[in-house]
Amino acid sequence: MQYITGFEHYKEEARTAITLGKFDGLHRGHRKLVERIMEHVEQDPSLKSVVCFFEMTEFKKMRHLDQKKLMMNEERALRLEGRVDYLIECPFLSVKEMEAEVFIEKILSGLFHARYIVVGENFRFGHERRGDVEMLARYQEQYGYRLEVIPNEYYGDRIVSSTYVKEVMRTGNIDLVNRLLSYPYTIVGTITKGEGLGRRIGYPTMDIYPCQEKILPPSGAYVCKLQVDKEWYQGVCNIGQKPTVSDQEETILSVHLFCYEETGEADGKPVVLQLYHYLRPEEKFEDVEELKQQIQDDIREGKRHFLLTMESRRTLLEIKHKNEEKN
Repeated sequence: MQYITGFEHYKEEARTAITLGKFDGLHRGHRKLVERIMEHVEQDPSLKSVVCFFEMTEFKKMRHLDQKKLMMNEERALRLEGRVDYLIECPFLSVKEMEAEVFIEKILSGLFHARYIVVGENFRFGHERRGDVEMLARYQEQYGYRLEVIPNEYYGDRIVSSTYVKEVMRTGNIDLVNRLLSYPYTIVGTITKGEGLGRRIGYPTMDIYPCQEKILPPSGAYVCKLQVDKEWYQGVCNIGQKPTVSDQEETILSVHLFCYEETGEADGKPVVLQLYHYLRPEEKFEDVEELKQQIQDDIREGKRHFLLTMESRRTLLEIKHKNEEKN
């Protein structure tokens, strides 16, 4: 996959199957759009698959809007790597004043040579958001593309949207967040050398300082996995300020892995953290011994979570195999 920032750097001449949007979180609804353009490329290998996302940071700064994101740009690239041909980052301010008809002519047709345009039913674009799916449909014959409008994805009676995922995130229900996303909530970062207290009390940790724009669930302990040196390890993570041993106000992700012996050598390494399950709120304990006891309890519950998950998967596979045998 090629990651390109700005339309001016896109030079591909092949026709495309393209989807466009903000794609904050790449949730279940977004996934349907991406999978559809991938299907078009599978059916016609002469096409290139393009995901074009509008980068809203500078626009939100200008409007003094909340800049918190479910997904940083690097995380979006990791999620789409190996799936699509191009990921295009379009600074929203660069197209905000462009008339919708001009966007269709110059960008969708002229630049991307669109053969298929796949969007959600609420997609809007162009100056004052005048462009919509009805306008895209009207210009199909003129510019030689086919429009596909994918219906909204629902969870119960709620439309799956980035706004809904953020709403759930604030409650700490990371299990539901992951169901809405269709993958574990992911945070990319770098290991930062801490004070070494975890190692001294027998539970070494790795500290990660998240990007300020990244949305985090409420402070507390979570079951997690961490990828370091391309290998995944199970563990538990505390999100917060370490109130028992520190007076700092900055949020830290402090991760203890069950089976990783080189914690002290991980400083400065890039990592990918995935959150799976909420365990408890962050607490300030009376002393280090009480903290140690709680860490032991968290580790036990974390291991239990992964064991139950494995057993559930095994049961589902057994049911699936039995059904296949019957058929």
